Amino acid sequence: MKRLNLRTPRPYDYTEQSGSVPVRIKFYCVAEGPTEESYFWGIRNNRQNLGIKNDVYIEVVPKEEGQKTLSHPMQLLKACLFAMGREDEKGKEVPQTEWSRHCKWEYYDSDIDVVCIIFDRDYKELEKYLDEIFRLCQKHGIRIVLSNPNFELWLLLHFPGVQQYEPDMLLKNKKNLRHQLFEDASVHKKYLEILISKNAEGYTKGSRLRFERFCPNVNLAIEQAGLFCEDARQICHELGTSAGRLIQDMRCHESQETVQYTDKQ
Repeated sequence: MKRLNLRTPRPYDYTEQSGSVPVRIKFYCVAEGPTEESYFWGIRNNRQNLGIKNDVYIEVVPKEEGQKTLSHPMQLLKACLFAMGREDEKGKEVPQTEWSRHCKWEYYDSDIDVVCIIFDRDYKELEKYLDEIFRLCQKHGIRIVLSNPNFELWLLLHFPGVQQYEPDMLLKNKKNLRHQLFEDASVHKKYLEILISKNAEGYTKGSRLRFERFCPNVNLAIEQAGLFCEDARQICHELGTSAGRLIQDMRCHESQETVQYTDKQ
């Protein structure tokens, strides 16, 4: 598996923010693809409208140039561990006494800041890596933001009436082969992508998102997410997403969520 590196975030200038409250907690969001990245850029840029306080800073951490296609969840995790100073360039563990010295994020405070990896359950061949991903995330306090089958479920929740769709159809998320799902949609698109496109007046998976189409309904999405599974470990096997919980915690900045992990018996 090829090595993925994350860029070093630029120091955040909050002088233009209303009030004089300093940034007290940072959310480092490392996402699988451009859709997720642009969504959380939208969250960051609309913090005040979304009820996220000035003392919460959202850092969407991009990948190094030339590494945009590297997006396997294990690559994301390893890149986080390297940036946090927990592993060296060869993937070897760094002693805890050396974590601060090896950390690539100058303003990262491991006592209060939150590192999140945001990825889809339907990633190919993810099954054999899941236990190790959860084990390492629990060990190093990294938050898993998981969607099953993928992030498009979270996007769909921004539009009313999600209960009209069959849960099994959402979970299987089949391709529109031979126009079996929708006569007026591409045979190359999957069920969720088509539903979002119809509701958002256009959408292409894997591309940057027009956040203004989703911003007004973030509260609705959080509410409708409660109709499905929201626990990251259970989402591995059930329809659901934990993206809503992340945004809720950004609002109240009490987000040191523990990832539950149990060894297989």
